[in-house]
Amino acid sequence: MGAFNTAITGAFDLLLAPFYTHPWWGMVVLSALSGVLLLLVFRHTSNQRAIRAAKDHIISHLLEVLLYRDELRVVLRAQARLAKDNLRYLGHALVPLVFMIPLVLILMVQIDLRYGRRPLQVGERAILAVKLHSGGPTADEVSLSAPPGLVIETPALRMPAIREVDWRIRADTDGDYRLLVTVAGEEYEKRIVVGRRAPRVSARRTGEGLWDRFLNPGEPPLPADAPIASVAVSYPGASLPLFGRRLHWIWPWLILSLAFGYALKGPLRVQV
Repeated sequence: MGAFNTAITGAFDLLLAPFYTHPWWGMVVLSALSGVLLLLVFRHTSNQRAIRAAKDHIISHLLEVLLYRDELRVVLRAQARLAKDNLRYLGHALVPLVFMIPLVLILMVQIDLRYGRRPLQVGERAILAVKLHSGGPTADEVSLSAPPGLVIETPALRMPAIREVDWRIRADTDGDYRLLVTVAGEEYEKRIVVGRRAPRVSARRTGEGLWDRFLNPGEPPLPADAPIASVAVSYPGASLPLFGRRLHWIWPWLILSLAFGYALKGPLRVQV
């Protein structure tokens, strides 16, 4: 999973490199890419002829209901056939859906990595939380050190019952920093970004299962034998500005992806 995340994240970094200071343009590019990729997956994993035929039958039954609305028997028969062809159409759409779901998950994870959170600003505070594996070192064996530019404001808050240690940190200077978490003499890094538009903001570095690593691709996973399960920073949520309002990235992405998909289904010859 580490190699997969590195390859996918690197590809998205390369694609979005020109748009780091222009988030809306980056969102447009990502939405266009999403629309095209999902259309191509749908086209190559679905029975296009059967979908076209089902759509034609649905339209013909709708016209039959409209033209013969005074003939009850004809209308009832057309409605029964309409329901049957609708089910047939939905059945043809289920197969490509199986292939599209993993692609949608990859896109959403990568977009959230770039648009879900923003860097800390100078003077802003955050909580750094270290989660320990059960059966390993205790919370008393965990310490934290910060480079110049970051300040550890509070002593460690140790919670043995849930095997977690928390600190409050403050950003004093712009930069890209590495905090060091020390557990039983071993050091583990966590990246902290302050005060600038970063290509991506990784809130959590994890070493747990494949699913958790997939959802957190922004940093290399913790070593398999590390006593730490995860190191997380409470970055503020990010949003996109639009006419004086702020939008979560999911809405522009959904709307623009659907718009691109609808606009390109004709040129790409995709029946949906």
